[in-house]
Amino acid sequence: RRVVVVSLIVFSLFCRLAEARQGFAIGLGPVGNVFLVDTIPIMDPGVGGHVAFNYRFHEQIAFETSFMITTQDGTNVPKVDDSGIIFLGMPTFDVKFFLLSGDPRFDPFLSTGVGVYWLTEGRADNSTGGTGLGSQVGLGFDYYFSDQISIGFTGVFRSIGLITNFGTPSASTAIFPYSLLGNIAFHF
Repeated sequence: RRVVVVSLIVFSLFCRLAEARQGFAIGLGPVGNVFLVDTIPIMDPGVGGHVAFNYRFHEQIAFETSFMITTQDGTNVPKVDDSGIIFLGMPTFDVKFFLLSGDPRFDPFLSTGVGVYWLTEGRADNSTGGTGLGSQVGLGFDYYFSDQISIGFTGVFRSIGLITNFGTPSASTAIFPYSLLGNIAFHF
């Protein structure tokens, strides 16, 4: 009798209903940035990581909040080493639109959202650090190994306006990174 009760509890913890894709998920993984337009500083591709908190409240719609950090090396004009730049997206908010219904193992999606972005000063003290707002659009997929674990890949284009100097006169710039994100997610 105890074996039956314990088996039912274990079974209920690991099996989900037909709406298995609904609920919370926490994901993390690597990030790579490629800057599509050269701005000052001219930034090289950079790597880092991200963590995301996802709530899928409908079969095909989810909200996601994520935090991203990458390190970038850069050069200025004239050729001055501007390495050690840190690029942060903290937080970014996205709406994900899943393209397939049901519970497919391969689950492609489109995403769009906004975020707060930070760019720290690099090695050269030239007012390249700043903060600002940006928007993003993305395309990706999740692949479900089980109802609790998935891996994914996303490509995200970001358009970001940064205020680099709050003094008088103030200064601003725009950056346009294309981010590639890998992801492993745990679903609850």
